[in-house]
Amino acid sequence: MRNIAVLLVLLMTSCSSRKEAGHVFDYFHQEKPKEIPQIFAPNVVSVQGRFEMGFTISPNGKSIAFGVAHESDPSATCIYLMNFDNGKWSIPDKTFLPDNINTFFPMFDPTGKEFYFVKSIENLETDIWVASRLKNAITNPRPLNSVINSESREAGHGKSKSGSFYFTSNRDDKYQCCGDIFMSELSEGGYLSTKRVEALNSGADEESLFLSPDEDYIIIQAWKQEFDSKHDLYISYKSKNGLWTKPERLDTAINGKEIEQRPFVSPDNKYLFFSRMHVVSENGQEIYESDIYWVSTRSVFGPYPYNVVSMPEISFNKPFEIQLPDDLFRDVNGAIVSYGVSLEYEDKLPEWINFDEKKLLLTGIWESEVSRDVVITAYDDDGNKGVVNIPVTVKNN
Repeated sequence: MRNIAVLLVLLMTSCSSRKEAGHVFDYFHQEKPKEIPQIFAPNVVSVQGRFEMGFTISPNGKSIAFGVAHESDPSATCIYLMNFDNGKWSIPDKTFLPDNINTFFPMFDPTGKEFYFVKSIENLETDIWVASRLKNAITNPRPLNSVINSESREAGHGKSKSGSFYFTSNRDDKYQCCGDIFMSELSEGGYLSTKRVEALNSGADEESLFLSPDEDYIIIQAWKQEFDSKHDLYISYKSKNGLWTKPERLDTAINGKEIEQRPFVSPDNKYLFFSRMHVVSENGQEIYESDIYWVSTRSVFGPYPYNVVSMPEISFNKPFEIQLPDDLFRDVNGAIVSYGVSLEYEDKLPEWINFDEKKLLLTGIWESEVSRDVVITAYDDDGNKGVVNIPVTVKNN
């Protein structure tokens, strides 16, 4: 067993911190992870032999909360809070939340004034709760209304700056075996209705999520059993017309054969946190253990189609000019540095098409008699790429 007491003393007596993008973030003096996920805060947040799942950081970086589960002791299934004050972190505390039993999945809202979590009472299905937060104190915990909470299980949840609330639920009679993603828009009267977000759901179990404060991307935990894995993390982006892109599985360095779940992205968008559950053998018995991991988002975010326009009809063997929009692609935390263009089923552009990369302008004389897709690829400064296919209809005069 690692020496928890010594490490806690060292961390609590430290006075250094780091300021990024207007927020204070202190990551316990750990070496920052790159493309390979690392256990976060060993012996403090991630403790050997303990089952941690769910993690969140307040918008100002001065509070963190994480969940701990226990298979047979409900009182040990709870949420811990740590506050950063006067250059040091407080000891993990579970007394901050009244009746902190059978509580899960903590999440601060984008203002830092609300604290959301999931709770089960008397072993009934879990509901989503909210509490008020002022000067690091959590008060007045209460369940959300019956629009959000149903008689079925509600679990993953996230709130945007505009007030949109996304959550997972087993309320759909057709898919009660599996959780699906629903959302509710905030109105003057509060949350009055919900709708199932079809673009984010599948036949699999969507169990938890992280919604970006600007509602421009969402990371989903889904049990699709792809690539010999179980629960994996997927990302979807919202386009200019308000539609979500098809969720794409994150890098294999993040999604392994273990169970990856409970995603959270740091307020500066630099680090992805998630829980990884694996099986360890101890005294001839299989024991499930879960730790909090973190990894750089350099391989998480890439260029994504944002403003995809319809191509004008083009005449065969006639001059054409196609202006692509400047915001055809976006990137959450990187800069788009170059583009590539080709025709569908070909590696490069034919000589009769010119592409001005600076102006995003396609010109030439269209020499194909059949309709084709123009394939546009954007590359960011982290080496990631995004691709969009835009159909071109050819008119024969």
